[in-house]
Formats: sequence, structure tokens, C-alpha cells
Amino acid sequence: MPLLVVDNLSVAFRQRSSDVEVVRGVSFSLEAGRILGIVGESGSGKTVTCRALLRLLPGNRARITNGSVVFEGRDLVTLGERDMRRVRGREIAMIFQNPSSHLDPVMTIGRQIAEAVVYHEGASTRQARLRALELLRQVGIPDPERQLDAYPHQLSGGMRQRAMIAIALSCRPKLLVADEPTTALDVTVQAQILRLLLRLRDETGLAIVVVTHDIGVVAQTCDEVAVMYAGRIVEQGRKTALLSQPLHPYTDGILRSQPESASGTGGLYTIPGQPPSLAALPRGCAFHPRCRYAADICRQEVPALEDVHGHLTACLRWEKLAPGLVADTAR
Repeated sequence: MPLLVVDNLSVAFRQRSSDVEVVRGVSFSLEAGRILGIVGESGSGKTVTCRALLRLLPGNRARITNGSVVFEGRDLVTLGERDMRRVRGREIAMIFQNPSSHLDPVMTIGRQIAEAVVYHEGASTRQARLRALELLRQVGIPDPERQLDAYPHQLSGGMRQRAMIAIALSCRPKLLVADEPTTALDVTVQAQILRLLLRLRDETGLAIVVVTHDIGVVAQTCDEVAVMYAGRIVEQGRKTALLSQPLHPYTDGILRSQPESASGTGGLYTIPGQPPSLAALPRGCAFHPRCRYAADICRQEVPALEDVHGHLTACLRWEKLAPGLVADTAR
């Protein structure tokens, strides 16, 4: 049974006199010990989707308008706020995109880790401090005894990110949501953080949702991938199948946009145009103004997610990318 089941989730933001849907009908599931990558350009709805899982949306501007988020049999959308506070941090934890903005600058790292242990588990100050020390060791921070009393500004970017992971793991959650966990880190530190997440998954059975725009991160860490565009999932499947044979032109464009280190020659491919305004989506498929395979039907119909050999795609002309699958289906 999946640990997490998200079904038809929609989120709207209030703009002046009307609401704008920024997440539209998102569905996915995740089992314990698995890693799901959510990929897409900035503004595609990745972060809002993940914040909606924990109901961390700005209350005066955003609201969940439809769908359910079932975690271990409980629908978090309808859960009371008091019960939801017990879920956050204790059962589901989140690593935010910019650790400098989410670590308290006037509290030591040790106190910030211990705070969650005291709140959720009722531990004594001494017990919580020992747990904080253990967690700093677990996430690979050197000289943890000294860093326990360091302030965020005294740590490097990579160390701050590790501290954020330690805080997230302080109450042994079952699900970790990592929003762009390697943004602004150099490639060496990025690789270390990704290896850390994989090790934690292997050692604890932790389920992880990784939000990223970097296909390289997906290739290194994820078991399954969901690609988002204009607030919708437009393609979803197992990592190997999706990266080797994309069935949506947007995914294909993302993959072709990756720089190749083998030859180092030629121009870098870019997807033409810009993502649409969520307040004024084009008729039909939202991607059709940027799609080289677009036809009249794409300008008229909104494609539903279609199952193609166990691989989901929201494209009416996916066979243009995989003519071999058409032949296989015909047989």
C-alpha cells in the first residue's frame, strides 16, 4: 500500500477579484523507500504542490480547491490544524529551497534541531541536544561537537543545507519533501548532498519527494519522475523509461536542453517561447504554442494523461516521439 496518495489536487491563488489555479488536477503516489522527482521550469507548480502536501500555503492568498492528500490512510486536506501540526516535522518533513532564509539567524544549529525533538517527542533539553549531536554526525557535518553551538552565518552553504536536513530528520519522519535541495551549491557539494539523501533512504526506508529543474539530479537519485508544466503533470513514469524514451514534447525538450560533456561542440538546444501565464492559459494543450509537433487538435483539446505501456503522458501526438510504440501497440 502506498505511503502517500495524492489524487486530483488543485490549488488556487487569489488575484484581485478572481482565483487563478496554479496546480491543476495533480495525482501521484509514493511508497516507502522510494524517491519521486517532480521536474519542470520555474512557475510550473512544483513547489506549490509540495507545500500543499503539508498545507504550508499562504493562508490569505492560496487554498486547496479540490482533491485529497492521503498519508497513511488520513486525508491531510481535511485534517484539523492541531492534528496537522503533529504531522509536520514528525511524520512529514520538508527541506526548503534556501536554507539561509529558513534557518533562524539568532539560534544555534543545535538549538534549532533540538527544538523539534522537544516539541514533538517531549524530550528533555539534554536528550534533545544529544539527538542533535547524533544527527549532525549522521548528515556528515565535520566536528559536530563544535558546530552544535555555531550560528547559521558561521557555516558554508553546503553545511547549512546539511543542517536543514538534520532538522528535517530530527523526529524520524517517514516522508521527506526536498525542494531544490542542491540549488546554489557547487557540483562537489551537490553530489555529497545527493549521496546523503540516497544513504538515508537506504538506511531508514525514508520516502522522498525531490523537487528540481535539474535532470541530472533526477538521473542520480529518483526511482520515478513526474514532469509538470503550467500547473499540470504532463508526463509520469519510471525514471529509466522516461529519460530514455520521453512521450511528451516538453520532456523531450528538457532532455535535449541538457549540455553534453562528451563532445563539447555545437549550440545548446532551447525550448522556444516562454511558459504561459497561468491566468490566461492558451486553449487546448498549454504547451502547443511552444511545441514543434502541434496540430489543430492540440489547439482545441486539453489532453488527458494517457497510459502508454505503463507510462503516463498528456500528449495527443506522443506517437511522433515514439513511432516504435505505435507499431508495437498495433501488433
